[in-house]
Amino acid sequence: MQNIVNLVIFASNLHDNGSVSQSRQPLFEGIRRFARLEVTYPSMLSTLPSSMGGWIDGIERPGENIKDGERRKTVCFIATGGTEEMFRDYVDVLPRPVLLLSDGLHNSFAASFEIQTYLEQRGIASTLLNAPLDYDEAFFEDMELKLFGDDAGSHAPCSSDPLPRLKRSTLKGFEKSRIGLIGSASGWLISSGIDRKAVEAQYGTKFIDIPLRELEDAFAETPSDNPATAGLRQKMEPYLTGDRTPDDLREAARMYLALRQLVSKYSLTALTLKCFGILRSCRTTACLAFALLNDDGIVAGCEGDIPALWSMIYVRNAYGQQGFMANPASSNRRELTIDFAHCTIPLGMVHGYRLHSHFESGMGIGVAGSVPSGRYRIVKIFGEKLDQYYETEGDLIMNTNIPQRCRTQVRFRFPDEEAFDRFFSLGKGNHIILCKAAR
Repeated sequence: MQNIVNLVIFASNLHDNGSVSQSRQPLFEGIRRFARLEVTYPSMLSTLPSSMGGWIDGIERPGENIKDGERRKTVCFIATGGTEEMFRDYVDVLPRPVLLLSDGLHNSFAASFEIQTYLEQRGIASTLLNAPLDYDEAFFEDMELKLFGDDAGSHAPCSSDPLPRLKRSTLKGFEKSRIGLIGSASGWLISSGIDRKAVEAQYGTKFIDIPLRELEDAFAETPSDNPATAGLRQKMEPYLTGDRTPDDLREAARMYLALRQLVSKYSLTALTLKCFGILRSCRTTACLAFALLNDDGIVAGCEGDIPALWSMIYVRNAYGQQGFMANPASSNRRELTIDFAHCTIPLGMVHGYRLHSHFESGMGIGVAGSVPSGRYRIVKIFGEKLDQYYETEGDLIMNTNIPQRCRTQVRFRFPDEEAFDRFFSLGKGNHIILCKAAR
């Protein structure tokens, strides 16, 4: 019996294709230990054999062109972030259960979480296999078993926790929140939409839509020689690293001042931005601006992700803590660890930082913070009415420095296997919030 893996590679154009492919050679070689590997791309899905069969939209489609003695599986390798919309375009031609593969590079793991949550919301069975950074032998043995073994099955999500009874001060914080939504949500947040009217009615929160063009205009009107810009440059130039220049820092400072203008204009207490939308028009990023805004007391989150921003507001009101909005970056079940990473973090959460480029685009300024070790909690409020909840505590044990991921990188250890597995089984989208926990 010959095993065949049709590996369908989903990759974003924002990432360097050479790096994406070259860094995955150990993964490809590991699959070849137990199966013939056939690498394909999404546009070829409709032409692949369909055992590739299975059940699609309730209709059984028997395998086609599968020779006697062959066992063929189609695995969707989510190779980079920013692939969620692309995946959604092809989901109806995928076999069931949907088999997802991710690893610890290029925001692969985070995108897979968002995709898996989307599949759960549609009632589509799925299995997510996440390769550890070292691609150890045990992972490939487990992968072979899950793809071709007798117990091959689908991911079984568990139920979320009920939202805890909120303290009066926390409810007051939500009631007073005026949240700016600048440029809407990023397209790849395919499972993170909310019912804004229901949330506003329940909490008294005010969501304010602000066109991206308004931020672009404010940025254009902010002079390069603004005294505040010069002050930030002088303070932060010693922290520039790599190929970042004082001019890059000046533009990132201008973006911070432009966002401050919108905060003042709309009396915002929090904001989230479709941040990839400004790359072409402004030629900079908002990573440094978000770090500074959070230190100013304005809760600022990335990518137009309202559930993540709401979780950050909760963390500030319920615990009096700043929150690090981060992507899951890699996992290791043997060590009970998950790495988290993003290109911005409140500077109040770090004991040192460097100013690098933004990871995906190589533009602007990204913040590579060094986060103190100790006891931390992971928090996420999610769901259409923001009524689903996840929280756990563990230890932040180290900072990492892996070139193929976002700039601030931390490793979090769960207390036990049950807590580790629960994190994987709960469909909550890709971003989580990490904050200090009281001992």
